Amino acid sequence: WALHSLGGLWGLFLLSSTAATKVCPRPVGIPGAQYKPEKLVYEPGNVVVYSCLPGLLRQGGYNWATCSSAGVWIPATLLCARRQCAPPDPLENGNITYADKFQSVAHFSCKEGFVLIGANSSACNESGKWNESLPTCQPLTCPPPPVPAFAQLSDYRPNERNVSGYQDTVRYECQAHYAMFGNDTATCTASGNWSHVPECHDVSCDRPPDIQNGFLSFSPHGKYRYQETVTYGCKPGYVLEGPRVSSCERNGDWSARPQCRAPCRVNIKKATVLYNGRKTNVEDIAHGTIQHGDTLTYFCKDSKGKCAHLTDSHCQDGVFTVPACYKEPKWLWSTEPSKLPVCSDAS
Repeated sequence: WALHSLGGLWGLFLLSSTAATKVCPRPVGIPGAQYKPEKLVYEPGNVVVYSCLPGLLRQGGYNWATCSSAGVWIPATLLCARRQCAPPDPLENGNITYADKFQSVAHFSCKEGFVLIGANSSACNESGKWNESLPTCQPLTCPPPPVPAFAQLSDYRPNERNVSGYQDTVRYECQAHYAMFGNDTATCTASGNWSHVPECHDVSCDRPPDIQNGFLSFSPHGKYRYQETVTYGCKPGYVLEGPRVSSCERNGDWSARPQCRAPCRVNIKKATVLYNGRKTNVEDIAHGTIQHGDTLTYFCKDSKGKCAHLTDSHCQDGVFTVPACYKEPKWLWSTEPSKLPVCSDAS
């Protein structure tokens, strides 16, 4: 009984002691901060000290909290803010985009025509410094331009270091009788390379085609090289329609194939017409005289036979069409239309 009673008293003592001592819960967290020490139980009078996490800077307030006898914390008032980096120096001929807080990244880029030398980004570290040096933007250059086979540079002006700057251009030309395929200029691009460089190819043409009623003036050889020429002509009385000179082009064909247009014969026996500005009898016009493109003007009687209208007819490659209004006189006493007065516009 004595032992049992003694044990009960001890338990009652412990219960009353625990009830008298109030412990504090875990400390309240502060954004961006940590506290020490960390324990399972905090008794009245215990103190925890807060500190800002790496990369954050103390901005004021108390940095400690105390466990009171009432079992509640007298809180800390610490304020932690992200550490800032000073703005990067200006990037000449370039651009910078950045935020100045811890772990923010600044990005560097150059204006068109410049190339970035150095890191293209830098991070704001926990000490408030940028972890990379400021890069530089150097003028973009291209090496000497390539010269394709059978070509040469006709307009190339490098600087004293034998390099070309951004958007500088060079001009190419092919050797004689070599045809250029591509643009005759190349440009120094933003990639530091030259734009498309042309090619020069050996081009030849077969013997030029003959033309009917015409002839060729050329050197007697089987193949013709690029830009070599031949000259066309026509037989007497025929008119050349198209270029007289044809050249061998880069596609292996001739630039032109003209035609010889035939002269015209007047298909009526008796008529007086205007030819070269003069009244002329058609029987007096020699065959072959009226050439392709020439014009004869006929006199056509009006409906009353009092006056004559003027109507043109053109020679078209040997074909001459007499106007339907013209009526060839059938009788000796018939009045020749050309002898009538020309009708006025009101007739």
